[in-house]
Amino acid sequence: METASSSSTTTTNGSVNGMPAPYGRACTNCARAKCRCIYRTGGADCERCHRLRKECIPSVSVRKRNGKRTHVSRAAQLEAKLEDLVSLLRHQAGPGGTAPSPGEPSVASSTPAPSARSAASVAGDHSPHPVPVAVLPPQLPDCHPAHGKGRPTPVARGTLLGSKFEPQDVGPRSPTPPPVEPPAIPYCTYQPSPFEAADGLVTFRKYMLIFLPFVYLPSNMTEERLRKTYPFLWFSIMTVTSKNVDRRLVMSESIKKFIAQKMVMEHEKSLDLLFGLLVIMGWTHYHIKREKPILSLLASLAKSLVFDLGLNKVPSEPYISACLKTAFHPPPREKTMEERRAVLACFLLTSQISHSLKRLDALTWTSHMEESLQFLTQRHEWEGDDLLVAQVKIQLIVEQLNRATSQSIDNAPPSYYLSALHTQLTNIKTQLPSHLQQNDTILSHISYTELAIHEAAVAKPRISPTTTVPDLQRYAAMEACLNAIKGWFDRHFSIPSYVYIGMTFSYWCHMAHCLLSLYRLSVLDDPAWDRRAVRNKLDLLRICDQLKLGFEELSAKRRLDSGPTIEEDGFTKFNMMLRTMKSGWVAELAAIDGVDLNGGGHHSSSVEQYLDAGNANELNLPLFHAEDPEAWMAGLFDMNWDP
Repeated sequence: METASSSSTTTTNGSVNGMPAPYGRACTNCARAKCRCIYRTGGADCERCHRLRKECIPSVSVRKRNGKRTHVSRAAQLEAKLEDLVSLLRHQAGPGGTAPSPGEPSVASSTPAPSARSAASVAGDHSPHPVPVAVLPPQLPDCHPAHGKGRPTPVARGTLLGSKFEPQDVGPRSPTPPPVEPPAIPYCTYQPSPFEAADGLVTFRKYMLIFLPFVYLPSNMTEERLRKTYPFLWFSIMTVTSKNVDRRLVMSESIKKFIAQKMVMEHEKSLDLLFGLLVIMGWTHYHIKREKPILSLLASLAKSLVFDLGLNKVPSEPYISACLKTAFHPPPREKTMEERRAVLACFLLTSQISHSLKRLDALTWTSHMEESLQFLTQRHEWEGDDLLVAQVKIQLIVEQLNRATSQSIDNAPPSYYLSALHTQLTNIKTQLPSHLQQNDTILSHISYTELAIHEAAVAKPRISPTTTVPDLQRYAAMEACLNAIKGWFDRHFSIPSYVYIGMTFSYWCHMAHCLLSLYRLSVLDDPAWDRRAVRNKLDLLRICDQLKLGFEELSAKRRLDSGPTIEEDGFTKFNMMLRTMKSGWVAELAAIDGVDLNGGGHHSSSVEQYLDAGNANELNLPLFHAEDPEAWMAGLFDMNWDP
């Protein structure tokens, strides 16, 4: 039981009566119960122990007390460092740069600790009773017996497993190298050889830019120069031009990871990234694997780059900049030709994807983009600029059609609006430059736009479903659709099959659209519509045979160039899809014509030829394979052909 001190105001454990005990000085009972220990006024025990009639035993303090430390002044520390510096200079000035003698202190073992003399003097100056300082003898370097000699050889401190540093290694360190910049191209286990890279660039320039001329690559632009100027564009070109499908898919996966790292993680924005995205979007059928399509995501990323780079309009200052008196954007500058081509190509691709997939909106057309279009028209650098300008003008008509269709009540624009769009398309066709008058890319694009315009007229509801008077405008639009489809396939079959490698993904979507439209015209059940006349003018099965022949020729050539692969080439998959679609259409056309697939009945020419060729076993194939992601191309469009 501890006793109170004089006047009973302070207890033996240092607490004042009526006040809580200091931290760590509560009695054992309060500490065990985790309660506040408050000592009574005029008593030696705490209030809790007094109330519970327990013996108030103060707790034993276990806090470690720090003893007095020897104070070393700053001057003594500096003096010790100077001594070490002098020793280092003496060591470097020695003959031949040999190691120090055993009597001298080792430079590698020197520490900034104060010497014995300085520490003793400091302790004598600041302490009433001098503290003896242990003086350590000079430390000798570690030694090990030399090979072939009797005396030991010094080994500097810091050695690892007995390997000694050379004398020139003991000294000031080399400057820290600059930080390594992140790679400008995706990391991939496969990199094309110089020969493959040069061949890929020739293929891209010769066969691909004639369908999407979004960048100008002059003849003096070698693959080495392109890799230095636009590294990501170079890698994207090497990916889509790779002949081996397995390597191409590996490179495609590395591109996806690179885009996620650069754009999402590092927030990078550059024209090189936009060019690479345009390549992936334009020829995305080379990147398709058995997974979810990412075309909508790529289009959104490309539009975000256009916004961040300010290519679609002159960036204006936000309202907060006036309050902060700080400009958020650099002063506007004139756009380069590369930037003008990039923004126009981005609009072209996003508008085509929007028309095909029906899942996203195209890049909004602005007056600044119109100025870029006019600038490219007047100051073109190569023939591809005229082609890009014509493609953008035609796609603007499709974009107006999409906007009018989405805003109309019955998803059918008025007839006068469709007539105005057709007039604009005719004017564009007549005003084409002379070198584009017979260009297959432009003429097929015009034919497809005509099909889209006339389909909107066919989609309009009939004037009166119960009337017997035929809707002449509707049948005229259906006849115009048939002529547009015929014009598109005539242009397509005039192109050699080896050029198919350069056709864009939107081109193949147009092909699927034309096939489905021709199928609906061929099976349309309307008393005033002659389905036999449709097949006489444009036979659906013969069209499928011609397409199949072209795909087979190209697939065989690519197999010879690439060798055996695990994954099938995209054109081989197109051929399988076309074969499956045709097998389903034959059965329906045979039922319409009254053909007995078992051998009886009246045979029409196309169905009879198809059955006689030994293809009757294909009729049991399903129309689409759900596990084939490319089959969705055939189901992109759902037109209203019902009478």
